[in-house]
Amino acid sequence: MRHVLLFPLLFLVACQTAQQAADDTAEAAERGAEAVVDAAGDAWDGVQDVFDADRRLAAAALVRPTTAPGARAQGLVRFEARGDDLVVQVSLRGLDPGAHGLHIHKNPSCEPADTDGDGRLEPAAASGGHWDPLGTNDHGAPTENMEDKHLGDLGNVTASADGIVETTLTVRGFDPDEYPVAGHAVVVHGGRDDLETDPAGGAGTPQGCGVISGRP
Repeated sequence: MRHVLLFPLLFLVACQTAQQAADDTAEAAERGAEAVVDAAGDAWDGVQDVFDADRRLAAAALVRPTTAPGARAQGLVRFEARGDDLVVQVSLRGLDPGAHGLHIHKNPSCEPADTDGDGRLEPAAASGGHWDPLGTNDHGAPTENMEDKHLGDLGNVTASADGIVETTLTVRGFDPDEYPVAGHAVVVHGGRDDLETDPAGGAGTPQGCGVISGRP
């Protein structure tokens, strides 16, 4: 009898969860094309909302899906300076479960572009390569010395079984006052960054992208 009662309860919870996801998506649509929904289900109309909610932030990006087939990644990436460290708060949804490369790219654009001259537009390709202000021309891990890798190499974030990322990364020795992250793009990729392979760690197609804005 206990199992007979438990099944309808689990079914009801699953339906409520699915309905909540649908309601979140509908809310974002009602609030306009600029709105995105983060991992907590909060909809944001613009980056100014993010700054108003947290006075400590130095920069932030609203991440939206790229033009890649099936891309659904969206949410927030927030940047805070703590001494000589850069703290990156990542709140995303709509990703496949598992590890995903997260990088700061050179250009403040998330538009598709033809980078090979073959007439095909690649998702978020207008963002350019990984941000590399020190000219290292070398892909690596965020734990490596700044002089040995792209400064934009933030490593990996891991999505849960329901496609959610809610995590905080700390990049030691990265002074955002000296190297401002604003005016670039943050990109989350479809696969794991191997932290080694040039130029992008073999992380796959961009699934979400956002232009990083500094605090007004």
